Amino acid sequence: METPAPESTDENAAQVLRRIRRISVGAYVAFAIFTAIFRGFRPLLALTCSAAVTMISFLWLEEIVEAVLQPSPALHARRLTVRTLGRFLLLGVAIPVTLLVARFDALSVLLGFSIVVVGIAGEALYTSLRGLLD
Repeated sequence: METPAPESTDENAAQVLRRIRRISVGAYVAFAIFTAIFRGFRPLLALTCSAAVTMISFLWLEEIVEAVLQPSPALHARRLTVRTLGRFLLLGVAIPVTLLVARFDALSVLLGFSIVVVGIAGEALYTSLRGLLD
């Protein structure tokens, strides 16, 4: 009986990152529902902005690590510049909105900054449970 060939590292890493993103979005939705019901609009806005900053930073870090570990032969400088400027614009809008409009609701900001941590913890739990079931 042949053992199945292991998945390539790139595909496995892409699946892990995809699960982390999905779990993080799920955490945001759960936190947003809680915040909207029990805290109101301004804390929901603070949660959304801090979650956006966190996800942008996470996706940016993912892209940087991917570029460093596997440089592509054809670098598209224009596309890279537009994406980088777009991310700086989003960060530049999200941070003042969190501080000025939402009046920096501490609980909401902390929940927003923790969504990637929840995603990573969820992935660790998923991997552990999958290892036990295999």
